[in-house]
Amino acid sequence: MVILIAPYKEMKIIADSLIDRFDIPINTIVANLQEALEPARAAMIDGSIIVSRGGTAKLIRETFGVEVIEIGISQYELLRVLQPLIHAKKKAAVIGFRSLTEQVEKMCTILDIPITCLPVDTETEVESRIQLIANQRIDVLIGDMITINAARGINTELHLIESDEYAVYEALSKAVLIAKKIRLQRESDIRIRAILNSVQEAILAVDKNGVVNQVNSKASELLGMSILNGTSIQSVINDKELIRIMEKGSEVTGKLEEINGRRFAVNLTPFVANSKVEGAVIVLQDVGRIQALENKVRKQLYAKGLTAKHTFSDIYTSSPSMQFCIDIARQYAQTDSNIVIYGETGTGKELLAQSIHNASAVRDGPFVAINCGALPASLLESELFGYAEGAFTGAMRGGKAGLFELAHNGTIFLDEINELDFQLQSKLLRVLQEREIMRIGDTKIIPVSVRVITASNIPLQEEVKRGRIRKDLYYRLNVLEINIPPLRARKGDVEHLFMLFLTKMAARKHSPLKVNVPDSLLRVLSDYEWPGNVRELENLAERYFTLYYLFGERAASIVISSIESSKNNPNKSEPGGDFLIGTLREIEDRIIHHVYIQEGENISRTAKRLDLDRVTIRKRLKK
Repeated sequence: MVILIAPYKEMKIIADSLIDRFDIPINTIVANLQEALEPARAAMIDGSIIVSRGGTAKLIRETFGVEVIEIGISQYELLRVLQPLIHAKKKAAVIGFRSLTEQVEKMCTILDIPITCLPVDTETEVESRIQLIANQRIDVLIGDMITINAARGINTELHLIESDEYAVYEALSKAVLIAKKIRLQRESDIRIRAILNSVQEAILAVDKNGVVNQVNSKASELLGMSILNGTSIQSVINDKELIRIMEKGSEVTGKLEEINGRRFAVNLTPFVANSKVEGAVIVLQDVGRIQALENKVRKQLYAKGLTAKHTFSDIYTSSPSMQFCIDIARQYAQTDSNIVIYGETGTGKELLAQSIHNASAVRDGPFVAINCGALPASLLESELFGYAEGAFTGAMRGGKAGLFELAHNGTIFLDEINELDFQLQSKLLRVLQEREIMRIGDTKIIPVSVRVITASNIPLQEEVKRGRIRKDLYYRLNVLEINIPPLRARKGDVEHLFMLFLTKMAARKHSPLKVNVPDSLLRVLSDYEWPGNVRELENLAERYFTLYYLFGERAASIVISSIESSKNNPNKSEPGGDFLIGTLREIEDRIIHHVYIQEGENISRTAKRLDLDRVTIRKRLKK
């Protein structure tokens, strides 16, 4: 806002006529000299721009030490007053404050008018100046309202110099421009302050001596100090090295400091003017909050692919042995110890691992699963531990995070741990002991906090005796163990699971078809030994659902026939007369397939028996 303090009423009238030309509030009052001080003080409190003239403007400026926009005298007004004196034989004088007398003197020089200038610095000096010209027989006295009013008793021609409309308009325009700039600056300051106060880091600005001169609200909150301005940064951060670094013009990034029992990452950026360090901006990040944000980001980034979908409620059983297994798993879930799950292929080891994760304290973290026997050792190493950029030919730009990094603050499930390469076992042991990993081709240590659950279809103690599993790794892994009973040991679950799989199949295929299961089929299912366990049962349910859709009631007899055939010929066929017919490659393929059937369609056991790697077995079987 703008306030115009007019020394006389006529000026207020002029100002009031101009107010509508401006788009910000303008207030006008009449007050001269001492009586103008009170409204000027009120205007300062409101942050208004003050406009006045002559002695009043000078008094306000000197009393409060503030800038006052002074209403000047237009050239037209000077010419109006001085024009009658051109070529006149009259002695003239001007009395007033210097801003007036200097303008009059300059114009008289241009117009070649002789004039006596008597400037005053205070109102009290006006009387003495008037007395002086009275003794000099001055014909014409020029002055402002104060001078003219004081000189009315002398026998002299008086010429009043007023500020006309143009002068008032010019002063108001200047005041409005300044007011707008101040408003914009204030709005900018408010926005900057809002931005600084909205961030979750403590921000402090210090001068070249390390004295704090500006802080945001988070600084007071995090540091537990209500007033930081004017204090030395060393009273906040007891580290003299920071000031030395700032004086050199260097930056600091991520320097760990402990303040009031809390750890902060300190970032310092000096600001330089004219090649000299004039201070710095210091940002303090709460390490605890950074870790919490990291966990949140990890969870959001990998929520779709690295989550455990199943819970204990997804495990259906009426078997006491299986129920005991679930009860043990529920209790183990409350600990953070490593767990080994033992069970034959197809018993649901990963289902149990996911259920343990979802019942544990790290349920909100990621769940990462990998089959240790599904990948060659070199590829498995990069998957587990990640790699740095340029670690090997074909490495991704920027490197790649390993599964242990992705599982941070969550669970990693290592299936078929008995297939883990012996050299990789030492790296896994280090992760379990030190809780840190190092990417391939990197030198940086990355701390990880991971719950490790492993699974094996072979007792790890036997693998230790065979020299396939390190003894020290075994003791790290096998803290807690769970044994999942095979399906043949819980025959009461077969019928229930079979019907459940049929229901899920119908829902997945959006089929309205109601599948009938005859008692004859249920009896055969109950008598079968299920070498492939629950996975084999689910596969058979899908087969029956598809056959029932195609052949109706005949589907039962087809499935019964295939089960009876498997029971009577568990190894499908022994090598016959045509087993050795064909090329060596074809004979090898038949041997691999034959052993695969004998081992219950288990690739790991087939690979062990034939002393081949799993990848080769998979390729040959696929062929």
